[in-house]
Amino acid sequence: MTVVLSAAGRFSGLLLVWWVVAGGDTAYWHYGLFAAALATALSLRLIPPTRPAGGRRGRPWEVPSLIAWFVWSALRGGTDVARRAFTPAMPIAPLVTRVPIGVRHPGGRRLALWMINLMPGSLVVDEGDGWADLHILSDDIDAETSWRKLDRRISRIVGD
Repeated sequence: MTVVLSAAGRFSGLLLVWWVVAGGDTAYWHYGLFAAALATALSLRLIPPTRPAGGRRGRPWEVPSLIAWFVWSALRGGTDVARRAFTPAMPIAPLVTRVPIGVRHPGGRRLALWMINLMPGSLVVDEGDGWADLHILSDDIDAETSWRKLDRRISRIVGD
């Protein structure tokens, strides 16, 4: 039953994305159906649905708040990095710090690592079973707090 519900949810979401990209035009609906079905099959193969551990369910309704938080954090971080680039007095002292990875779901873990790479001033340089090494532009950038918030948000969404 988990596969059926997951496939239905993914297909519906992908079809909605196609409809938005197509501007609501239904003239080529058959392309949208085909693309959504193919993308659903591929996503089920690459990231198979799993049963929540201990009966915990994910919170997909928190995805919009994750996106809003991510955009705000990226804008704030981008502004900070730009200020550092144009103001010689601002510190740039790269360092690597190890952070724990709390997301156990494979897709959620990969998403968290990709998203932290898109945050200005930080980059994953290595990872292990329960940790990741982040390259940070300066020690006064609080990338660890951003990582903890991102890790916690994604864990709630995927049901960890």
